[in-house]
Amino acid sequence: RRSSFCTVPTAASAWARLKREAEDAVNRPAAYSYGLQSLIESRVLAHNSLATGLASMIHSKLSSSTSVIDYQRMCADAYDADPDIVEAAACDLSRTLAIDPAADGFLRIYLFFKGFHCVQTARVAHHFWSRDRILASAVQSKMSMQFGVDIHPASTWGKGITMDHAGGCVIGETAVIGNNVYLMHDVTLGSTGTSAEHDRHPKVRDSVFLAAKSTVLGNVVVGEGCIVGSHALVNKDVPPKHMAIGVPAKFKPIPEGMPAFAPSGAEMPVAESYDQLPEGI
Repeated sequence: RRSSFCTVPTAASAWARLKREAEDAVNRPAAYSYGLQSLIESRVLAHNSLATGLASMIHSKLSSSTSVIDYQRMCADAYDADPDIVEAAACDLSRTLAIDPAADGFLRIYLFFKGFHCVQTARVAHHFWSRDRILASAVQSKMSMQFGVDIHPASTWGKGITMDHAGGCVIGETAVIGNNVYLMHDVTLGSTGTSAEHDRHPKVRDSVFLAAKSTVLGNVVVGEGCIVGSHALVNKDVPPKHMAIGVPAKFKPIPEGMPAFAPSGAEMPVAESYDQLPEGI
């Protein structure tokens, strides 16, 4: 169950699996009892692609009876202009299923995992940041209110992202997050407040694990394959394949050949390799 369903997922293959899971779910007797069938039909089965489904999903999470902004159209326009955003969402689904102990299929991640919704919303906000900062800020502001996170629209994200729980995460403007990064709740990628440089936030390389309440400050690099421990405070570069533990953090090499473990205690799967846009998405 923990392995990815394909080597490098695509939006089409992810959507095919989502539809199969949705069809199975609506055929269960309980689906008819409390409106679950309507939810699944409106969020999955009524759509013909991951792009249109995601646009509907994000709109449902951000909009309210007093909303005047059409988030669904904003998402659809972003996906039309940059289909790689949707491909990234497929990678996020696959990676989250592979390593999150609470995940048992694409459908529950897609419908109910707040961290997944946060990352997809952040990608849309980032798309608009270079085009219209007012639009980007409108998405970011509503995301902050709805999900309890503060993710700057200029921050860039790789693929295969797992944001577990999501609550309390703060991601600064010039932060860069690589592929296959796992973030727990209350993670801060912030600035020191003492730098005069605009580029003032962390650069997190591929396959990094950021544990709950970890804080990384300044334009520092967290190297590939690192683990930043719970409550750790990092304010200088972390070499690749090191653990950062304590306040301020001290670094310890991860022993050669030592397997990495997910929060469930299960061994982490091999990280997928993706073609990432240089500027992130």
